[in-house]
Amino acid sequence: MAQVFLGTQGWSYKDWVGSFYPPKTQPSDYLAQYTREFGAVELDSTFYGTPLPSRVDGWRDNTPDDFVFTAKMPRTITHDRHLIDSRDELEEFLGAVTRLRSKLGPVLIQMPPSFKIDERPALENFLSILPTSVRFALELRHRSWLNEATFDLLRAHEIAWTMVDLSFMPRQVALTTDFAYVRWLGKRSDIQRVNAVQIDRTDDLEKWAQTLQTVSTKVERLYGFVNNHYSGHSPSDVRNLRRLLCLPETEAAGATTPVSQGVLL
Repeated sequence: MAQVFLGTQGWSYKDWVGSFYPPKTQPSDYLAQYTREFGAVELDSTFYGTPLPSRVDGWRDNTPDDFVFTAKMPRTITHDRHLIDSRDELEEFLGAVTRLRSKLGPVLIQMPPSFKIDERPALENFLSILPTSVRFALELRHRSWLNEATFDLLRAHEIAWTMVDLSFMPRQVALTTDFAYVRWLGKRSDIQRVNAVQIDRTDDLEKWAQTLQTVSTKVERLYGFVNNHYSGHSPSDVRNLRRLLCLPETEAAGATTPVSQGVLL
């Protein structure tokens, strides 16, 4: 059965102080506090630019040995260039995030809704230059991509189709490699603050849990990350997912296995 990595999209939120982080937690301590409960995180900041090597080294050196980071590809590649003529930016980005070494999970290629099926040649060319030493997941946000030809393309390159809970996209379940990648996104305009649950997503998560139980029998690893705009407080959603998936809890803070990791049995 699959090894499961659950977490949030980012960790640097002042609204979490008092609602997830202990009162008076300083920003410099957010990541350390995050790792006391969760064992995986999706790096959202990398979407806005390639991080400095020193910052990546800090993430690597100040997290537990079994902690996992996934990383969003910079928007200059995905949104500004639509993958075209971006080899230099790609190499710079991968050179930075691979400094995470064994803590680097999949790299997420999140495309904008404007990226449609008629740009498939650009996608094919881009996938052909990706190194096999790094794993990738692709998120496509236009319905024109929802076909077997797309899934076959990803299978040929051993890249995961990203399953999303997003208002304008169907919940398309497709397995295209040996791991699954899921993102719970919600709608930004529905959430004003991120310090507490504002939309009860329990019914949706119950359906997702059933899907993930099935998916877990067909892949080796399952990654799932929740955005604050899904319910208003993504740490609560991760906890809810663990409960619904019947994943074991840690006995106490500081235990060797964070509660965001486990194996579906």
